[in-house]
Amino acid sequence: MSGPTLIDALRRKATEDVEAVWQKARADAETHRAGQARATEERRTLAVQELSAKAADFARAATAEAERTARKTRAAAKAALADRLYRLAGEGLSDFRNSHYPDLFAALAAELPSRKWQRVTVNPADQSQAKKLFPQTEVVCDPAIAGGMDVETEEGRVRISNTLEARLEAAWPELLPGLMKEILEELSHS
Repeated sequence: MSGPTLIDALRRKATEDVEAVWQKARADAETHRAGQARATEERRTLAVQELSAKAADFARAATAEAERTARKTRAAAKAALADRLYRLAGEGLSDFRNSHYPDLFAALAAELPSRKWQRVTVNPADQSQAKKLFPQTEVVCDPAIAGGMDVETEEGRVRISNTLEARLEAAWPELLPGLMKEILEELSHS
């Protein structure tokens, strides 16, 4: 092989070697880019999963807090409604003072045990009827009593309240659930 042929062969070989190096570099670069793209996609997927999990946790916590607040608000509203209903019921006790009230007053007095009552407290409108039913007893008037009577023995050792207010108070735990149910059902339909 002559000098120029050898030089041409070396140049071709060098060109081929350079091309092979570039092909390998491009292939390595593409492999590296693909690896980086996979790694980036994996990190993005993991970040989305973590973000989704945190968002779900936040949503659960916010929902739980909203439900707690709603329960407290409903409970407070129900308590306020119960108080209002009780006040209205108390105000409505005077409606019992109708043409049948004297019979009711006598029935309430008849429920009392036989005792020597020292004092009977009644609404001022019931004073004359109380004096008839309790002739040997001091009759005290209290306009705060809607109806019925409050009786006591000497020195207040035995005291019985058979007023409309006391009866409402005793019956209220049984009356309230039915009233609340009716009102809440009516509200749910409107």
